[in-house]
Amino acid sequence: MIVGAGSAGLVCAWKLSEDPGHEVVLVDAGIDPGPDVPLELATEILLPAHYYWQYTDEDTGNFLPRGKVFGGSSAVNAAAATRGHPWCFDAWDSPVWTYDACLPAFRALEADQQFGQQDHHGSDGPIAITRYEQSAFDLAFQDAYRRQGFHPLADHNAPGALGYGPFPTNRIDGVRMSTLVSVLPHLRGRSNVVLRPDSEVLRVLISGGTAHGVVLADADGQHILEADRVILSAGTFGTPEILFHSGIGAADDLRSAGLPVLADAPQLGRNLSDHVLFQMNMEVTDPSELPMPGGQGTLLTYELPGDRHPQAQIFAYHAPFFDPTAGPHTAAVTASLVTPESRGHLALGPGRARVHLQHLTAPLDRSRAADIVRTAAHIVDDLAAQGRLKLPDTPWWRAEDLPHACRAQALSYHHPVGTCRMGRDDAAVVDEHLQVRGVERLMVADASVMPAIPRGHTNLSAMMIGYRAADFAAG
Repeated sequence: MIVGAGSAGLVCAWKLSEDPGHEVVLVDAGIDPGPDVPLELATEILLPAHYYWQYTDEDTGNFLPRGKVFGGSSAVNAAAATRGHPWCFDAWDSPVWTYDACLPAFRALEADQQFGQQDHHGSDGPIAITRYEQSAFDLAFQDAYRRQGFHPLADHNAPGALGYGPFPTNRIDGVRMSTLVSVLPHLRGRSNVVLRPDSEVLRVLISGGTAHGVVLADADGQHILEADRVILSAGTFGTPEILFHSGIGAADDLRSAGLPVLADAPQLGRNLSDHVLFQMNMEVTDPSELPMPGGQGTLLTYELPGDRHPQAQIFAYHAPFFDPTAGPHTAAVTASLVTPESRGHLALGPGRARVHLQHLTAPLDRSRAADIVRTAAHIVDDLAAQGRLKLPDTPWWRAEDLPHACRAQALSYHHPVGTCRMGRDDAAVVDEHLQVRGVERLMVADASVMPAIPRGHTNLSAMMIGYRAADFAAG
C-alpha cells in the first residue's frame, strides 16, 4: 500500500506495478480527476482551494500550497525542473544516496528534449523536460547578468553547472507534465493496481512492531485496509502527521497528546528545511516585452563565499502568474537562498500538524540573503538605467538594515523537505533504505526523507526517491 499519489508515490506505484507479481493499492485524500485531466490542472498555477491542503506557516500566516489531488504538488506547481548538483546528494552522507547512485533513477524518469542523449540525462522516461526560447525581456536580463560577470550555460542540470540560461521545465506546450499527466496513465488498466482517491489515511496499523495496514476515512466513514507493506508518500507535512497519529514520534509529545508510544522517534518533524525567496516587484516600461511565466524564463545560479557550496538563484517572471492582484505589466525579480542553514519543525496538533518554517533564523542566512538581494538590485538598476524597468518609489531592497528587511520579506519557495530525515545514525527517522526505524514493513518515500535540501527544485528529487523506494520495497 502506497499512501499519497504525488510526485514520489505515483512514481513508486508505477515502478512497483511493472512487476505483475506486486499488487499495489494507491491511496490519496485528493480526487482522481480521471483520464481527461481538467484544463486547469494541466495548465494553471492559481487553482481552486479544494486542490490544496490548507497548511499555513504558523509564524507568518502565509499559505503553504501542497497538492491535494492525484499528482500531489507536481499537479499544482510551476513545473521548474532542476535537480541540484552532485554535491547535494553526496552530502546526504550515505553510499546508497550519492549522486552516482541516484543518477540512474533521474535518467530513467526523464525525457530531456535537448540533452536526452547525454550521459547524465535520459530520453525515454515519462517526465518530459524542455527549455523555452527566451522572450526579449529575458534576453535583456541575460545581458545584464553578463555585465555583472556571470557566464551563460545551456543546461542547468549538467553536473556542477552554474551561470545563467533557460529554466529547465516539465511544462510542454503549456501543459504541466505532472505525475498526474505523465505517470498515472501508465497505471490505469493494470490489473495489479487499485486506485483509492478521496480516502484520507488517518494512521498506520502497527502490531508487534510491524505495520500491517492503515485506517482511512472516506465518504462512507472509517475503514481498515490490510497490507503486507505500507509506504508513506504523503509529503513533508503529511507523512509526519500520519506517523504521529500512528504512535511514532517524540515519546513525551505523544503522551501529552494522548497518543500511544509505539516507536520513540524524537527527530520526527524536526530538520524542516525550505528554500527561501525574496520578491522585488516593479513595472516593465514596454508592455510588449514582458518576462516569461515562472519556471520558464532565465535562471541565474551562482555560489556565494563560504564552505559547502552556498548557492543563490535569481530570476524574473511575469508577476500575475502567481499573484492575481499584480498589475498586468509587473515583473517580479526574485532572489533565493537555496542553501539555508535555518531549520524549522512541525508541532504535533489535534489534526493538521502546525508548520514552523523559521526562515532566516540563522544569522548566516540573513547575511547571505542580503548579499543575494544586493546582487539582484544591481541587475535591476542596470535595466532601470536602460529604461526597461520603473522601480517603486521606496524599494524595500534599499533598506539601511537589509538583513532585517530580508527577514521581514522572506517567502517560501514551497520546497519543504527533511521532516523524516534519512540517515545511518540511530537518531534518523528512516534508515538508508527508507525503512522507519523501530517498525518493520513501514517505509517513507517522499521529500521528507531528504537529510539536506538540494540546490534545485525538489520535485524531480522527490520522483527519484519514489523510483528508488520501489527497488528497496521489491528487494
